[in-house]
Amino acid sequence: MWGGNENGRRNLYRIFLTGAFFLTSCFTLLYFFVFTESYADFRAGFSGSDQCLIQEAAAASVDGNNKEILLDAEKGKENSGKDTVQKLLPCGIPVGIYLETKGVLVTEVSEVSTSDGKMLIPCSNVIEAGDYILRVGNTEITSKEQFQDLVRKSGGKSMNLTIEHDGKQKKVKIRPVKTDSNQYMAGLWVRDNMHGIGTLTWLDEEGNFAALGHCISDIDTGRLMEIDNGQLYRAEIYSLVKGSSSQPGSLTGAIDYRMQSCIGTVRENTEQGIFGAGNQEIRSLILEKLNIFYQLDSFEALWEKAAREVASVDDIHDGKAQMVSSFNGEYRFYEIEIHKISGEKAGYENINMEITVTDNSLLKQTGGILQGMSGSPIIQDGKLVGAVTHVLVNDPTRGYGILIENMLDAAE
Repeated sequence: MWGGNENGRRNLYRIFLTGAFFLTSCFTLLYFFVFTESYADFRAGFSGSDQCLIQEAAAASVDGNNKEILLDAEKGKENSGKDTVQKLLPCGIPVGIYLETKGVLVTEVSEVSTSDGKMLIPCSNVIEAGDYILRVGNTEITSKEQFQDLVRKSGGKSMNLTIEHDGKQKKVKIRPVKTDSNQYMAGLWVRDNMHGIGTLTWLDEEGNFAALGHCISDIDTGRLMEIDNGQLYRAEIYSLVKGSSSQPGSLTGAIDYRMQSCIGTVRENTEQGIFGAGNQEIRSLILEKLNIFYQLDSFEALWEKAAREVASVDDIHDGKAQMVSSFNGEYRFYEIEIHKISGEKAGYENINMEITVTDNSLLKQTGGILQGMSGSPIIQDGKLVGAVTHVLVNDPTRGYGILIENMLDAAE
């Protein structure tokens, strides 16, 4: 009997302990989920996050190692979600720009004197100045010489053209006429390329560049030139015309078109500037020009020293700033004043701030902003804030600039 009673008491005791353990576990879980902040963390998906790591480290014994774990975890949490600060290398270097149009650009529609003494406009009401001729039949047009040759060989028969008008492609027909010199002509003046000198604004870490701060427009039509491709070349400035109250000044130079002087490929021509990819030669050029100022022995060292943080629109304020230029071969920072534009003019893609040149040295040399300085970087409080885009015709000491954010948006 005694043995049986003893076994019964032991079984009862085991049941009691199991029940007590179960109740304790339930209460612990209930406390965890209801009475502590961990429940909110659990619902928010923070389980296993840096926050939990910090809590665990803080709860651990505070020896040197655990202090280090806590600090590292807090540092990681503090930095999480922050964007890496974007930096660009301000250049201010004159460069040669060569662009090839998409197809050929029609710059003028004119009369033709025919073999029977009449004056006709073969393309009247069919093609307009500013249109692009992309194809003749199935033949893609790549140069003005090619198009002119096809017109001469037409024999006066109708030609089926694919053109681009106001950004939209359409098919049209033209019929060249025989001239008094026994040649066939369509009365179209066309252009297939453009070249000039401008200022390189910045280079990024991947070797992408921006220049000008405004578009390259056709001199005859005044419209943005749509391009097929283009190149950037080394250029040298050899003279300037000083600006006056009645006439803006300008830079005169020469472009080196040799293959070894090509420093990059132009990909886009936009209202906010031209953009493209540089090659190894662009780094050599920048190091050569900027080292007049920085005196460093490698492009990597130059980047570390000279690259500037990109300013947001909220960073920019009215007041003192600097314009970067090496128009005379000497890389320098010139003092200017900027004033942010608000109201109606603020909607322009490349007119976001007013600029006044205050640097006596620059005023003495140039009279202010010269044509050819478009793209010169603007620095304020150590940050890259924008680029020069325009000069006022009646006051060369004043002009306009574009915000760096607007250039970057166009480059994406």
